[in-house]
Amino acid sequence: MSKKRLQVLQCRDGRAELLNTVSTRRMAITDAKIRFADDTTGAHTFEGYAVKWDSTNQHRERFARGAFNDMIEAVNSGAKVVHMYYNHGWRNFFDGAAAMRIGRWVEIVEDDIGLKLRGELTPSLSLADSVGAMMRHGTIDGLSIAFYPVAEIDYEQHDDYVLIKRADLFEISVVDEPSDRAARISRQSETINNLVDERDACDMLTKLGLNPDDARSFITKLDHIMGANPQGGDTTVPTADDDPFAFLDNAS
Repeated sequence: MSKKRLQVLQCRDGRAELLNTVSTRRMAITDAKIRFADDTTGAHTFEGYAVKWDSTNQHRERFARGAFNDMIEAVNSGAKVVHMYYNHGWRNFFDGAAAMRIGRWVEIVEDDIGLKLRGELTPSLSLADSVGAMMRHGTIDGLSIAFYPVAEIDYEQHDDYVLIKRADLFEISVVDEPSDRAARISRQSETINNLVDERDACDMLTKLGLNPDDARSFITKLDHIMGANPQGGDTTVPTADDDPFAFLDNAS
């Protein structure tokens, strides 16, 4: 009996090429001050920093302010899309669910701190729902960038790090293990933007150190203050001292 030659079918969807050309760098959503909110579409939104200018990652790299300007301009013009994955799922050949995009980045900007992002997790997508649940609970707290090779003209070699002056991103992932271990989530900022009702507010204030009775009294007092100054009734510009939540900035 003659032997039959086994033929191997190869799918070419671009992932093999990307695996060889795109580098990934992970960083915590630190002073990133991750925040959540449910908008009218039901999508969970969050924001944070994927890169901080003063941070050196585990690959001994820093990114210079302005490194992402060209990329941001291309995104804003519609010429480019920066994708969102969980743990760089596009690199996973063996699990189709893990390789799906979990949402979209709706804002990418540079500010004085770093590369700031605002993203939406795709509603009703099971993987996105799972990632959102882990992020809100603090189970995962990292962001990671995936970028194309950097030309020699676009980086500088220093004694203990490489300064990257221009980078083009393929995607930014929510990840389990960030490279920058010194950076952590600001839980207060996340919680404030995830408040839904008075019970949530009481729970938040209790976690910050108030007893339940004081928490309820604070909310009642705040409601009275806001009711006494309806929108349009007072044109005085508020100062930092007028902010009823100012004490949260210094909460441990």
